[in-house]
Amino acid sequence: MKVLAICALLLVGSVCGSVYGSMETPQKRVMIDAYHSLESANPQNNMVALSKILLGFVFEERNEPITENLLKEYDVVMLVQPFSIIEDSEIDALLEFVRKGGGLIVCGEHDIGWNDSSRSTYNRLTATFGIIFTSNAIDDPTDKAGCYCTPIVHNMAEHPITLDVSQITVYKPCALRTSGDAVVIARGDDDTRTVGADVIKGEDVIVVAVSEYERGRVVVIGTHTAFDDSFINLPDNQTFCVNVFAWVSEPSSVKTGAWDTLEDSQKVFVPIAVVIVLLVAAIALLKRQQKQ
Repeated sequence: MKVLAICALLLVGSVCGSVYGSMETPQKRVMIDAYHSLESANPQNNMVALSKILLGFVFEERNEPITENLLKEYDVVMLVQPFSIIEDSEIDALLEFVRKGGGLIVCGEHDIGWNDSSRSTYNRLTATFGIIFTSNAIDDPTDKAGCYCTPIVHNMAEHPITLDVSQITVYKPCALRTSGDAVVIARGDDDTRTVGADVIKGEDVIVVAVSEYERGRVVVIGTHTAFDDSFINLPDNQTFCVNVFAWVSEPSSVKTGAWDTLEDSQKVFVPIAVVIVLLVAAIALLKRQQKQ
């Protein structure tokens, strides 16, 4: 009996150690896709500040087709400065990545620098999350940093991404359209407008939207410039970037089953409770055998 109890206690201890050990947070890996970007895009050199302010993340630029095996190495995928098309197989890999709990950030581009054929493939990806890119660029005649083409977006929804963020400044973003469960995070004001094929005005001009898809999270923004070194120190771009990565790198808050309804603190004690129940059952069985 004593041997059984000691073994059970050791088992409980090992379970506790493994559970609490798993709660430690190692650095999360971010893949910045350069394969589908402009040839002149150089995120590894133009987004250096991200690695300086996000110490909990490791950033790596990849210049190769997107596959499920490639994505297994990462917690977050970031698509920036879109130019070429995304193949159907790559879209399927990205959807599966998000479905299993990965984070996805998709940055659009203004209509002059982004051809329709490429945009349509990006929209095949993001439409699954209830968000699409439109063919235009956003202007604002009053809230601007210099020219109309650098709008200061201050119409923010309450969301973890906008915590301590009163505005972001971006260059020539395209507008988004949303549907379903997608959530608008940042939009224009009364005199915001778009220039280009898709004409949108006022608060219908959407700059940032998010969605949760099964276990994963998605952030879609009409431009990459909020993350760029030349813009990241403008108010409140840096805080916005930190919030985006903190939010998108966590699993979806949408509950899909009984286990998902438990808080993390409760999940810690589930395996301990299972071991205790097994221990009690084993002791009871041993006592019964001794009486016979």
